Amino acid sequence: MHDIAEFLQRHPPFDTLDEETLRSAAAAAEIEFYAARAPILESAEATSDFAYVVRRGAVELLSEGRLLDLVGEGEMFGFASLLAESPLGFIARAAEDTLVYRIPEAAIRPVLERPAAVRYVAASLMRDGRLLGDPEPAAPPPTTGRVVADLIRGPALVCPPDMPVQEAARRMVETARSCVVTDLGDALGIVTDHDMRTRVVAAGAGPETPLSQVMTAPARSVTADTTASEALVEMLDLGVRHLLVLEARRQLIGVIDDVDLMASERRAPFHLRSLIARSKDAAGVAEAAGELPRTVIALYDSDVPAAVISRTIASIHDTIVRRLIEIAHEEAGPAPVPYSWLALGSFGRREPFPGSDVDCALAWEGGDDPGPRERMLALARRVLAGLSASGLVPDGRGAVASSPLFARSIMEWERAADEWLEDPDRGRGLMLLSVVVESAAVWGTTTAADRLAAAFARIPQRDITLRRLAIAALAERPPTGFFRQFVLESSGERKGRLDIKRGGLIPIESLARWAGLAAGVTAASTRARLDAAEAEGTLEADDAAVLRDAFELVYALRMEHHVARLRAGLPPDDLIDPERLTRLTRSSLKEAFRAVARVQRGVALKLGLSAR
Repeated sequence: MHDIAEFLQRHPPFDTLDEETLRSAAAAAEIEFYAARAPILESAEATSDFAYVVRRGAVELLSEGRLLDLVGEGEMFGFASLLAESPLGFIARAAEDTLVYRIPEAAIRPVLERPAAVRYVAASLMRDGRLLGDPEPAAPPPTTGRVVADLIRGPALVCPPDMPVQEAARRMVETARSCVVTDLGDALGIVTDHDMRTRVVAAGAGPETPLSQVMTAPARSVTADTTASEALVEMLDLGVRHLLVLEARRQLIGVIDDVDLMASERRAPFHLRSLIARSKDAAGVAEAAGELPRTVIALYDSDVPAAVISRTIASIHDTIVRRLIEIAHEEAGPAPVPYSWLALGSFGRREPFPGSDVDCALAWEGGDDPGPRERMLALARRVLAGLSASGLVPDGRGAVASSPLFARSIMEWERAADEWLEDPDRGRGLMLLSVVVESAAVWGTTTAADRLAAAFARIPQRDITLRRLAIAALAERPPTGFFRQFVLESSGERKGRLDIKRGGLIPIESLARWAGLAAGVTAASTRARLDAAEAEGTLEADDAAVLRDAFELVYALRMEHHVARLRAGLPPDDLIDPERLTRLTRSSLKEAFRAVARVQRGVALKLGLSAR
């Protein structure tokens, strides 16, 4: 038994067990040997009564002859069926001579039904895609989890910057390349087939024009270990379709393009951005943006992670805003002053969902004179009308750039920020503070976002604001009550539903906002704030890990629910019928909520605050 316990303790989810629970699990484990190709679980329709841990060898999990997973030493299978009391969905057979530990339900449930096991169970759930009970369409094999080095189709075509464009084009045709890389000695440039059409042919440049006159330099790049998902987001954020791939010493090893990253349905974000950017007027933008729901569904069905889908939505939102601003300038004339359009809230964090409201603000150079102010408000009203027509609904509480509260000169923003930081209760200070700590510039070259973020760092009384933010965060309670039940909505159409945003995401986001600010981080994603809070000691490592794991589970569930609503032709909402959750998801969600509440109690104790 000691040998079994020692082995189990080296692998999750057993690595966080107390000694007594570990001994019980080890004592209950049965040792079984299977020869290569021998069946272990023979019926996909059966419900497992055991969890299986591979001690030596490997196990294939198959569905209708297709390999779903290969489980190796220290990994576990069969537990999801046991906890959910549902069919396995696969058969299991030994890939080679294999030794397994078979642990019965009574011994494995105490291991998995703990807050510390949330991460392990949630990761398995999200990998299997079974958070909700409704059947999902079969997804193609994912590409976005692979690293870009594996997707390179061949060596890059590298040419000197003085090479004539005609000769470079000939080499591109001969090698079937869509771009040529220019070696500048201390940097690399790039000329794409699109550049050849727009900067050479359409511009009337002669065949002897050197590449240096039409190239983009320095070219955008990623490292070889970047995942395809991360590269996809990078392409969308930068508005490019090619990225150089560099190894650790910054040496070029190849080029990837959007075709390398995704199948045709996953190219939808690039196609949609192109349609929006070419739109002639606001009506054309709205028509093109009508493809966004289908794009989100296609990404989800292609097994793109929820966080990448959010970044894609944010990137397309930015494209819509920029095009609407360009159209407004064309129709009503240029703005009277340099300005920035700032995305706030979930769009500022780059974490929007299909149903997220649009929060935004304006900040411009100079004073708050009535003339420029009215022109800027008029611009905001035009852009927000275009966003509404495009299906991106402005915030109903008025946190939008057409409101005088959210449209100010940068100097006025800084002055107001100083006042709010000294007295957060003054004039909706905590809400307006989001402009200072949760904004991303979508349009404009002003330093508004950086200057507003700096306002927080320089105020000596910021501890008062941090305390108020902590109090506000602790007031957002996860929806668990006595006997580990969800606290559901109690009236009207919401009755009997779980509000996954208010009860699941907001408590975590609020804690991360406070903890991140305390650690000196302003505008950032929830994940980045939690990482910074852990690094600076604002949050204990265990607490930060609990919040990250709970966030990932709730985030994935909310995305799945929004996509299901889109697929049914319904507007996304955050009200989930608990009966639609698989039993395992319901159990994991309760444990996640309890874990978040435990972190809240610990923060309250640390700060000397009351937590209900």
